[in-house]
Amino acid sequence: MTHLDHGELKEFSSSYSERIIQFKKYKENPFVVLFREIIHTAHYQWLWSEAVKYYWGRHNDRVRGNIRKKIKLHVWRMFGIFFAFRPMLRYGTKIEQWLSWKLRPTLYFDDLFNELSPDLVFNCSHIHGTKADLPMRVASGMGIPTAVFIFSWDNLTSRSRIFPPYDHYLLWNKKMADKLIELYSPDINIDQVHVTGSPQFDFHFKTKFYWEKQKLFNEIGLDINRPYILYTTGMASDFHNENRIVEEVIKFIKELEIKIRPQIVIRTYIKGTSKEMLRLAEKYKNDSDIFFPPILWDPIWVMPLNHDLYVYSNLIRYADLGINAASTVSLELMMFKKLVINIGFEPPGSNLPDWCKFSRHVEYEHYRPLVKSGGVIVARSIKELNNYIFQSLGTSNKIRIQQEDFIAEFFDKKIHRSSASRIAKTLSRISKADNSVQKQ
Repeated sequence: MTHLDHGELKEFSSSYSERIIQFKKYKENPFVVLFREIIHTAHYQWLWSEAVKYYWGRHNDRVRGNIRKKIKLHVWRMFGIFFAFRPMLRYGTKIEQWLSWKLRPTLYFDDLFNELSPDLVFNCSHIHGTKADLPMRVASGMGIPTAVFIFSWDNLTSRSRIFPPYDHYLLWNKKMADKLIELYSPDINIDQVHVTGSPQFDFHFKTKFYWEKQKLFNEIGLDINRPYILYTTGMASDFHNENRIVEEVIKFIKELEIKIRPQIVIRTYIKGTSKEMLRLAEKYKNDSDIFFPPILWDPIWVMPLNHDLYVYSNLIRYADLGINAASTVSLELMMFKKLVINIGFEPPGSNLPDWCKFSRHVEYEHYRPLVKSGGVIVARSIKELNNYIFQSLGTSNKIRIQQEDFIAEFFDKKIHRSSASRIAKTLSRISKADNSVQKQ
């Protein structure tokens, strides 16, 4: 089942599937939605991570000047305080699960699962596509074994509470598994968690995605005789005025008086690129130093097209240096043993409120161990960033050992192994085990 109507995805999946079922969306009982929002708010208040503080400030900003929305937000928070303790969160979550099951808006999934008789129902992502929550609740309520993949390394400290009851949880690494148990104990225990890695990195290690350097340079329009810096931007709603940092880096590169000046490839964030960044791309669209390659995505479903995987992987493979503001891209650059500089300062001339400052992102709970490992360099000013760029030109990666150590530990020394295969084997194993228990 899928909520995506994505041509390439369906074409690829059809040969592996007997049937592809398109999700329908059903409107839930308003009281259930309200109660869930209160527990979600309570979870944030209890967790109070750096990411939560960001979302808190963002919501405050969203309702500024709108009395009705402001009152609604504060009412949720007021009721949330009552549940913002581990015991009350547990009880609140169980009540939410019971209400969601008893007041489910349709019996469609009951009938569907009775027809299909699945051995296991698996949710590929617990945060992408809330349409998946209802069938997962129904499967659980019917006694069908369920499993879920925790999509990203920051999700446990940055996203809402996990509401649907699952029998099994698949995660990137042991630290995430330990964190999940810490947050949800005793309702989730060690027998329910499975370390599988993340399939989003698999294609980096498949030879079919490898391009010769010349092919990539021809694709982007780069000069094969010059190195390039890869700057990957963040989502505009999270990283305000990032175009100002990009402009400063461009200016610095343009003014460098060296024999072979590097080129810059700026890969913008498809899920949210500011108008200012788009204007910057237009300004330099015919420049021989600056490149804003198009991101090959499905604009409706915000998913990369197959060809973009080749472009992206090889952009990282052949870059001399990567720059980003505390992104997962740092991990990918480290996999390729590339020097990484993170942005730990505010855009020049900006006046950002504390909750959305750039410098906060390198202090997020999930990212802090990476910074502490020495596998990335954090620039604390535009001058420092430019100095690091200059020092990196024509030199070897001096923090390569720290990067290798961190990646090895972070991915339990299995980064080169196919995570997709490990997930498939795990799902097969737990499906057989759970159904064996049910038959006894």
